[in-house]
Amino acid sequence: MKQGSKENRLPDGQSWSRVDEEGLRLFFEHISASFPERDQVVFLCIGSDRSTGDALGPLVGSMLKAQGFPNVIGTLEQPCDADKVSSVLAAYKGIGTTIVAIDACLGRAESVGLYLVRNGPLQPGEAVGQKLPRVGDYSVAVVVGAQGHKPYWIIQTTSLHYVLQMARAVVRAAARVWGGRHGKGNSPAMESFEFLDSSHE
Repeated sequence: MKQGSKENRLPDGQSWSRVDEEGLRLFFEHISASFPERDQVVFLCIGSDRSTGDALGPLVGSMLKAQGFPNVIGTLEQPCDADKVSSVLAAYKGIGTTIVAIDACLGRAESVGLYLVRNGPLQPGEAVGQKLPRVGDYSVAVVVGAQGHKPYWIIQTTSLHYVLQMARAVVRAAARVWGGRHGKGNSPAMESFEFLDSSHE
């Protein structure tokens, strides 16, 4: 995937921008200008619970559900891996809604720990060489590791603690914009996942 040259610059057209957590919040603010209500946004959280790096999507989905977001596809209980996306997405398409696709990816070493965002779709499974239909009206690709010769191995051996921290950051940004159980502007603790991480915001 292409990275932007400057952090926290919002996407221009459908180009990719590289942002940190604050830039991710600004990107969600950009989406909320057109879709201000939580029930107008469908979060498509792509990934599998059988690989630590690829578990980013299901972790985000479960945390969003725990924060009361109504339209979430892909959780730890019901993962939506890359080859299931097209079949489950059709039921959520409708007038007045938009789809935010979220997936783990590999990128340049200097991009690890950051987020690639854009107006437009992403291609599920691209990090490991899969060729699947593009999905999403807006996209967030979370850089969980550096590109290398063995992408499956890199994704499978990514630190779960590290992936969890990045997942929590995505949910914090969404809750600050659309409101979680703690309301807009607050930093939710994600109570259902405190057993995985003892830190509190």
